[in-house]
Amino acid sequence: MIGRNKVRVAQDAATLQYANGKSVARRTLGVGRFAPYVGFHIEVGRDDELDAAMREAKLTVVEIKHQRPGGAEVVKHWDLGDSVRLYVVTSGPVAPTVAGSLSGGNAHATAEAGLGLRWGNSERSKLAVRCYLHPLVQVGYLRLVQCSVRSRMTDTLLKALVDHGRICEAADTLIDRTRHPELVTFHEVALPLGPGDEQEWGKGDTATVVPFVSLHPQTIDAEYLRNHWRPDSLHAAALREWAGIQQWAREYAAASEEANGRPSDEAAYQPVYEEAL
Repeated sequence: MIGRNKVRVAQDAATLQYANGKSVARRTLGVGRFAPYVGFHIEVGRDDELDAAMREAKLTVVEIKHQRPGGAEVVKHWDLGDSVRLYVVTSGPVAPTVAGSLSGGNAHATAEAGLGLRWGNSERSKLAVRCYLHPLVQVGYLRLVQCSVRSRMTDTLLKALVDHGRICEAADTLIDRTRHPELVTFHEVALPLGPGDEQEWGKGDTATVVPFVSLHPQTIDAEYLRNHWRPDSLHAAALREWAGIQQWAREYAAASEEANGRPSDEAAYQPVYEEAL
């Protein structure tokens, strides 16, 4: 019996990337020297609706030089700056480390939490989350983007998500329970990410990088929560997308399981420095 497929619920999502200082870029298109670049960016020309929203949000374009086999390629990207606010659609990490997130029954729970995490025996770890971008939400663009990292940056993103969970717990004590009786979920508060301190990554020949970190303060008050709270339209969109995001996360993890298997303990996890995320 051939059967019949159903159209997948999860929509395609543009990829949000972060340059940690090893990439070079120039902000005057076609002119000037390339310099080390730290910042968040999305490639231009992948989606007409996204490009239109970027222009409406008055975001500028930066040229990033990518090293390719056989030579370098200059690619235009929307420059989101070195700091962004993300409304991350996930129920949150189930463990504070990548290895812990994949060990035992946590691998299934991680996918059910809407976190795309894979780490096969012959590949570097990869972590992706689906989210809404604050500057685009402000102009009414409510399509998901995908924040993707790999290698050592998986720990960095996971740490930021754990810190965001701390803020959501604090928000539970600040909201009006008569209007919001449920727990504050991750997408209801914007997660601010920005450059942390310079670090030396790698073994032997190390490289100086600038990983991003959560920019949440140690404590928050009601005013901070109001300034980072989601619009009602975003909340409705996130609820509509949630089942599709969970399915996407399951498929993201399964791609690694089928090809390579999965490490079983933290000792197997050896982060490797990479220039690109």
